[in-house]
Amino acid sequence: MYTLMLLAVGIISSLVFHPMFNNKAGSTYSEKLNKIYGTYWSALIANILGAWVGDALLGDWGWMAGGFNVIAGFIGAIVIEYVWYLIVRNKSTNAA
Repeated sequence: MYTLMLLAVGIISSLVFHPMFNNKAGSTYSEKLNKIYGTYWSALIANILGAWVGDALLGDWGWMAGGFNVIAGFIGAIVIEYVWYLIVRNKSTNAA
């Protein structure tokens, strides 16, 4: 159940927050999701890793589901996703 909740938080946060950070990539949701260095898949991995780190670092408080701290998972996923976005944005502007 822990792994299922980890994947769910990572996928949901990548589908919601990645296009929000990548808002200058285009006008449609699909463009915002895919037009970035490393595409959506690298952002998904960053979100899953961030959800795991958030749960591990912030501990057991708040909304627990299957032994996974959902709120801490979202916090970690958002932070790691934003750091990842800053890194790939810098690499993509340097490559152009």
